[in-house]
Amino acid sequence: MMQTEEQRRIYGVDFSGSKTACRKIWASEGIIDEGGILGISACYPISDIVAGTSRDRSSCLFALRSLITGSKNGIFGMDFPFSLPHRLLSSSDWSTFISDFPGKYPSVEHFREEMRSLSPDRELKRLTDIEVRAPFCVYNLRLYRQTYFGIRDVLGPLVAEDLARVLPMQKPVSNKPWLIEVCPASTLKKEGLYIPYKGKSSRESEARKYILEEMVDRGISIPSHIRDTALANTDGDALDSVIAAFASSKAVRGIDTLQDSLPRIYLIEGYTFF
Repeated sequence: MMQTEEQRRIYGVDFSGSKTACRKIWASEGIIDEGGILGISACYPISDIVAGTSRDRSSCLFALRSLITGSKNGIFGMDFPFSLPHRLLSSSDWSTFISDFPGKYPSVEHFREEMRSLSPDRELKRLTDIEVRAPFCVYNLRLYRQTYFGIRDVLGPLVAEDLARVLPMQKPVSNKPWLIEVCPASTLKKEGLYIPYKGKSSRESEARKYILEEMVDRGISIPSHIRDTALANTDGDALDSVIAAFASSKAVRGIDTLQDSLPRIYLIEGYTFF
């Protein structure tokens, strides 16, 4: 029997492929109550759960995978692209694309150059990127590292060992964590809250406060100490993880039957929940 959204724990993950990923990746988590409100119970950088003293990117992404596999009833809203525009895919199906990815793109620089060589005149977006008004294409200068390390070091190992289900490309099962793609910027646009909020100025601090207050009005509850954490993080990563959790909480209803209604293009290119 499929688990309901009330039985599943919601995670929002603001992802990074940078060398300082341990500082930049944040996770928020919580549970949806009977009234449909997402209660945020934790918000932390991934460095808080990294074992040992190493804080390199590899250790950080291993800790993230461990967080995912340790929550069999979790729904993880991940802020990185799960695939490429179909014109740039050399595989006919998503699973093959994921398994072939490390061999086809041996480095992040190779990945970026290969994408640019295939479409030298313009950056191609996926259908879902266009529909949710995503700021960048998946191999844009500001995003390509997230795409590369997210696919290679997060999705790849989880899919290879069948430790999680990546929706909607894979069918969900009740005893494994579910991963969905989210985009905080797209969620903010949808909610009419897309304003500058990353930075140290008082204006940006007030913007973070305003966005968080609006999120509370629209379906989350958040303790004061977590609220303070999200407001104090001037890079906006903590707040982005809260927004990612919010988007995930809105996506869960009917998520287990999504494959039955989506056109095939989304099962290849991926689908952004927002």
